Amino acid sequence: MYRPWTDVYDHAVETTPRGRWFVDGFLVAMYVVLVAVAVPELRPHTEMEYFRNGIPSPVVGWEIPPGTTRYTRVYGGDNWTRSLPMLLTVLLLPMLRRRPLVAAFSLALAELAVGTANAAGDARYVLFVAADLVVMDIALHAPRRTSLKAAAFVLSGALAGTIVAPPGASSLLGTHLIVILLLTTVAWLIGNSVRERRAGAARQRADAAAQAVSNERLRIARELHDMIAHSIGIIAIQAGMGNRVIATQPGEARKALQAIEETSRDTLSQLRRTLTALRQGDVAGTPTDPAPGLADLDKLVASTQRAGVLAIVETGGLPRPLPGEVDLAAYRIIQESVTNVVRHSGARTCHVTVEYGEGAVTITVADDGHGVLGSGGTGFGLVGMRERVSLVHGEFSAGPRPGGGFLVRAKLPVPGFGTVFGGPGADPGPNPDPENPESADAPQDPDSDPSVRDASAAPSAPDQNPAVTS
Repeated sequence: MYRPWTDVYDHAVETTPRGRWFVDGFLVAMYVVLVAVAVPELRPHTEMEYFRNGIPSPVVGWEIPPGTTRYTRVYGGDNWTRSLPMLLTVLLLPMLRRRPLVAAFSLALAELAVGTANAAGDARYVLFVAADLVVMDIALHAPRRTSLKAAAFVLSGALAGTIVAPPGASSLLGTHLIVILLLTTVAWLIGNSVRERRAGAARQRADAAAQAVSNERLRIARELHDMIAHSIGIIAIQAGMGNRVIATQPGEARKALQAIEETSRDTLSQLRRTLTALRQGDVAGTPTDPAPGLADLDKLVASTQRAGVLAIVETGGLPRPLPGEVDLAAYRIIQESVTNVVRHSGARTCHVTVEYGEGAVTITVADDGHGVLGSGGTGFGLVGMRERVSLVHGEFSAGPRPGGGFLVRAKLPVPGFGTVFGGPGADPGPNPDPENPESADAPQDPDSDPSVRDASAAPSAPDQNPAVTS
């Protein structure tokens, strides 16, 4: 495609270092030449005035005697000429991003030239203000060391020009020096503070984005752990049972294989949806099923029953819709607890209680198995449950029951249920031991019953029962 030669030239100038050096050198040379041309017009000159008749004094005698000649120093240039060095600063603006120190040094030379020419005070100060604005811009976009060097160049040129030829009376030299120093310092401080504030805001946004990514990864890891651990536990139990009875009871073995097929297909489907969402990077645009909740407990009970454990679900209070994160946390806690019962406890039944209180929903899962006699493990299941409870600012406890078995209890506060969690009207929670109704009214000793210990600080401590894992 045809491109005009001017476009090609501009592209070359912008992309090649030689072209940029040429443009910057041309701008600096033009600025220096034009300032050098304008400076002589700013030099003061002496005008002679002859008073032939003199000027009489209003009191007595003469204020200026007749025949007196008076010499007066007049600053050169009109307002336009005095503003010309300041207006020429626009030639240096394209260099502020690429070569700020070159632009600052050029301004320092201009300030020194205007000062040594003994120009008027207004011509000097408008150039000082323009130079300080350049310092502010450099401090706003360049590193601190570069901006400090630029400020030092500009300040040195202004101070040297003022000391060589002070504007006005010599007695005001100290005042001029203080004003110049303050103007440059304030300009640098403003630019540097704004740059630091922007950098801090950018760091906060980056940290927030990194934290959001970390939280999302942790959430996905918890979901995958809960989903896979439950399914693999059911498959392992069914496979073991089918292996034992395949020779004597082919029908039961066929049922076990069917259960394994259904569980594995469902798990693969969930894995496929999750991995598709991760691969596409857009969870909202990926067709996924709603997150599971307490309404899906029937499916969980059915899969658990096929694994040989009967889960008895009891509901107390008035069932109400729960927020999404609380509903998901409650379901995952029950799923993980029931999976632990299937894999480690050796119990044939477990009791699941869902109690809807005034300000919270309380989940209790209890079994009468051997508990700590199961195989050892890392205890990631209990850690995951504690994390889920802590995310919704609830309470969690897990440990062996005094009469045998294991108990998991989680209390999840629900906003808008009536009273504030932990307040005077908070729900005391269900009976932690379904087989001992009298224990609901008896005071519990945290030292004697691990099931009532607050697990809000438990994530930093090891699991109470390392045998119960997933």
